[in-house]
Amino acid sequence: MAREEYPPPVKGFLDMLANLLAEKYFDRVDDRLKKIPELKRLITVKEASQYLSLSTETIYKMAASKKLPYLKIGGRVLFDLKSLDQWIERRMIREKEWKRQELKPEIEKEKAGPKEGKESDLLNMLKKG
Repeated sequence: MAREEYPPPVKGFLDMLANLLAEKYFDRVDDRLKKIPELKRLITVKEASQYLSLSTETIYKMAASKKLPYLKIGGRVLFDLKSLDQWIERRMIREKEWKRQELKPEIEKEKAGPKEGKESDLLNMLKKG
């Protein structure tokens, strides 16, 4: 997939916009983290949804399908912050590996592309000569 190139003023604006959005996102995450007491290791579904920026419904579904680590104490579904952080780290690594695998055929095509072009050009020159 070729990356679309933008004129310099548009690219500058898009870069500025991306930086602003990232800054606002991290400010929101910081605000959410401040709402969770530091000494509190186990959090509720609502707090987990804020921590992961997901809906409570999604949190329940992921926990029920064992895609998200949780524990149940006295009928309450609770989440361990350390386990959630580990889950996030494992997921980010998978995303990076997945992206590498997705881009691998494109990179191989780019590497092979110029060689094939040079060979065909050479053959054409030999045929003409």
